Amino acid sequence: MRLIRVEEKGKIDLIPLGDSHAGSIDFDRPKFERTVKWIKQNKDVRVVLMGDLIDAGLKDSVGGGTFDNDTTPEAQINYIIDTLMPIKKQLWCLLTGNHEERVRQRTSIDVSKLIAKALGVQYAGPSCFIKAKIGKINYVIYALHGSSGSLTPSGKLNNVLKAGQYTNSDLTLMGHVHELMNHTTEYFRVDIGNKQIIQDKRHYVLTGHFLKYGGYAQHKNMAPGKSGVAKIRLDNKKKDVHISL
Repeated sequence: MRLIRVEEKGKIDLIPLGDSHAGSIDFDRPKFERTVKWIKQNKDVRVVLMGDLIDAGLKDSVGGGTFDNDTTPEAQINYIIDTLMPIKKQLWCLLTGNHEERVRQRTSIDVSKLIAKALGVQYAGPSCFIKAKIGKINYVIYALHGSSGSLTPSGKLNNVLKAGQYTNSDLTLMGHVHELMNHTTEYFRVDIGNKQIIQDKRHYVLTGHFLKYGGYAQHKNMAPGKSGVAKIRLDNKKKDVHISL
């Protein structure tokens, strides 16, 4: 597992951007491109790429094959690189997803690494910790593409909560489940230096997607999940995480 270190002077809005599935016949390309344009226009925005940026429909793919795509995997890779290039300086890291893994498992070619190299962004694998220093405030973020067969919103949310059981982080981000939700829990910790008991918070976010309803989700009788992205404000003067969906 990788540790990504970033440092920003002012407060930032963090956008976990993923599950675009570029190339899918259900890909909401206009919404994805509007989101990237908005990121470019806002200089205090930073981005974690959450995986499944491309759909990579292969003839033997479970949950969608070549007939579910309107472009080739190569064209999908080029599209993602070209579309994200204008915001490359705002990217913190790039996770790989199970759809990119389709290609790696069959060819050994890690297309996520290729995309990360083209964009000049740190490759984070399927999950990573991010140690973010925002002004004088330190935040620990655990980001993972995730894996779940849950069909209900509560089941999907439970999956990201499980990830928080084995990680000590202020914020946990998870993609894959095509849902846009958040949850906050409170806990107590001991501040050894100041000899105090502190009541603190952990935040959990399911990071959305860019698919119109249809295809695999419709065939499996899955409920449509809210698309788009979360906006997560990380303050630079006091430890404060504010999430907008």
